Amino acid sequence: MDNLYYYTLILTYILLFCAASCAILKYNIVSKKNEKWYIYYIIFIFFIELTSYLIPYFKTTSNAFLYPIYISGEFFLITGIFIKKLNLNRYYFLATGLIGLIFLTAGQIFSQYEYNNDYSKAISNLLMIIAIAYSLLQDIKNIKNKNSFQLIDKMYFLYFTVSIFIFIFQHQLLEFPVNYFSIFWITNNLMVCIIYALFIKTFLQLKK
Repeated sequence: MDNLYYYTLILTYILLFCAASCAILKYNIVSKKNEKWYIYYIIFIFFIELTSYLIPYFKTTSNAFLYPIYISGEFFLITGIFIKKLNLNRYYFLATGLIGLIFLTAGQIFSQYEYNNDYSKAISNLLMIIAIAYSLLQDIKNIKNKNSFQLIDKMYFLYFTVSIFIFIFQHQLLEFPVNYFSIFWITNNLMVCIIYALFIKTFLQLKK
């Protein structure tokens, strides 16, 4: 089971590299501003993962500081996609930026209460799910407004919903046998693989 987890993890890294490469190559082809935010997102995730991978080689440095940056950046970029897609007022960017800043600093501000960044992750996922769900409902109402990234939006909704369950109950899941716990992380990795694969497929299908 452990081997399967590492195989799926390696696959996520390979697909992420391919997705980020496709995003950079197709940047000038993406014309809509809201669709460029998908590119910003995948490149951000790539650099977070790359930094996380390289940091252990510097033995005096911990990569723990990356987690709140990841949570905050992911939240701002994902909500940015749907603020643009739904043509919402620019003040929403200010609101999500402030919330993202709270996620970035919450671990330090509430350290005396043994605050865990997993709470930030769960809350950010919940807020992103609301934004994605509202966007998908608008897509259903406006069937003609189809776009190349709708499959990614649907997978986002599924992924962040499952992630909430994993991050909220991961400490309870540790009480189960290791194989059962590993299944949840393997499932998480497989969903991430699907998201990255959809990014690659979408970018490759884009034409001038």
